[in-house]
Amino acid sequence: MKKIAIYVFNNVEELGLDIVYNILKKTKILKQRGFLPIDQPLEVELISDKKIVVGTKDMHITPHYIGLDFTDYDILIIPGGKGIDTVVQNQAILDKIKEFGQEKLICSIGLGSMALALAGLLENKKATTHHKHYQRLQKYCKVEDKRIVVDGNIITVGGMLCAVDLAEKILEISYSKSIADIILEYIEVERRRKGIRLDLGELDEE
Repeated sequence: MKKIAIYVFNNVEELGLDIVYNILKKTKILKQRGFLPIDQPLEVELISDKKIVVGTKDMHITPHYIGLDFTDYDILIIPGGKGIDTVVQNQAILDKIKEFGQEKLICSIGLGSMALALAGLLENKKATTHHKHYQRLQKYCKVEDKRIVVDGNIITVGGMLCAVDLAEKILEISYSKSIADIILEYIEVERRRKGIRLDLGELDEE
């Protein structure tokens, strides 16, 4: 059974983490209902160094595990949100992220990529982030204008709704494309990529 940790922090963007959390948790629900031919579902937990996390939209989140010990997990996901600026100022957290990312699969949503960058994991790598922050990330790696970028054991995706792409890729890696397709079909994910980019000014939607 693969164990996945989603690191949550104050001013985390709730939508991105909620999307990836709920899609990955579907492996347990659909297996129990007999819809998914897998041996073991994914175990997905929210982890934080705080007992209660308050997101950018004032959602109160109670983590499953309090602490910064990621060693028991196989995959680590860093969501985005304005709070990432505080995360990257905490060297203890960056050290834990770096230690994990040197050995195991590590992922980011939106501005979560900055935590990977400041931890030193994106040097000589390709990555992406929310499109408003390409220039910021370019100081640390080669930025690609894509919804999802996979470079070795590092997966980065764009803004909040790109969390669907991240969940899909994790399902493919953990099981197969056919299993990922079953889950995405079940939750009625629209598979077309319209490629529409709107200029919305300075909205805080990372």
